Amino acid sequence: MKSKLSLIVFSLFTILTPVKPLVIIAVLAIILDTCFGIWRSVKKGGWKSIRSRRLSHTISKTLLYSGAIVFVFLLEKYVVADILGHFIAIDLLMTKAFTTFCVYTEVKSINESYFSVTGINVWDKFKSFAKRSKETLDDLK
Repeated sequence: MKSKLSLIVFSLFTILTPVKPLVIIAVLAIILDTCFGIWRSVKKGGWKSIRSRRLSHTISKTLLYSGAIVFVFLLEKYVVADILGHFIAIDLLMTKAFTTFCVYTEVKSINESYFSVTGINVWDKFKSFAKRSKETLDDLK
C-alpha cells in the first residue's frame, strides 16, 4: 500500500513538473508584495499596525494562485492543447498568460505600496524612461 501511494505521489509530481517554475514565480511575487505591504504598514502606522489576519491573506492568496495555475495547466495540457496547438506553437501559452496576469496583479500592488510611502509611481517612471530611450534610439538612427 505504501509503495502504491508513493508511486501515485511521484506520478503527480512528474505530471506537474512543467508548471513548477511558473508557480515559483507567482509565489515569489506574492512574497515580494507582502514585504512591500509590511514596509508600507510600518511606515504609515508603526509595528502595531501589522495584524496576523492581514498576513493570513497571504497564505490563502498563495494557495489560490498556485491552485489556479495548476488548474489552468491541467486544463490546457489535457483539454485545450490539441486545439490551441494548431494555431500557436508556444507551449503552455494559457498557463504562462495566467501566471503573467497573477504577477502583474502583484506588481501593481507593489507599486501602490511604494507610491503610498514614497510618493513615486514606479510605473510612470518606467514609461517615461522607455519613452526617452525610444527617442534616444530614434536620434541615433
